[in-house]
Amino acid sequence: MALLLASALVALAWMLGALQLSPRTRRIGDALPWLAGALAGAVAACVLLGLAGMLLQDVWQPPSNGQALHRLLGEGSLAMRRTGWTALDRTANVYLGLGIAWTLLALCLASMHGLVFWAGVAERRRRAAARRAR
Repeated sequence: MALLLASALVALAWMLGALQLSPRTRRIGDALPWLAGALAGAVAACVLLGLAGMLLQDVWQPPSNGQALHRLLGEGSLAMRRTGWTALDRTANVYLGLGIAWTLLALCLASMHGLVFWAGVAERRRRAAARRAR
């Protein structure tokens, strides 16, 4: 379930760029670079937190995905339960053991890629409409 949740967040971050296609929500598209910047700032904060732990206590200490999900969703959450499939459970354990900076970086990259992709789609639509209008 944790992998499904992470995949859904990455897909949502990527699809937010589609807001640029609608004339009513085009102004929301202006906030997307700020969202990507905030995610990049969070990645930098996680890396700095890990570096501070290395300097002060000689241990890399940024939070893991598992720790973040436990704090966010609570202990015993449905998202943290095992699926019963060995390979999927092992993959989920690897993901949950990774630092949260990797998930934040994936969200940042998905947000920026979605922004660029959907901006290209919007530009092609605009040019096609301009050609039809001539």
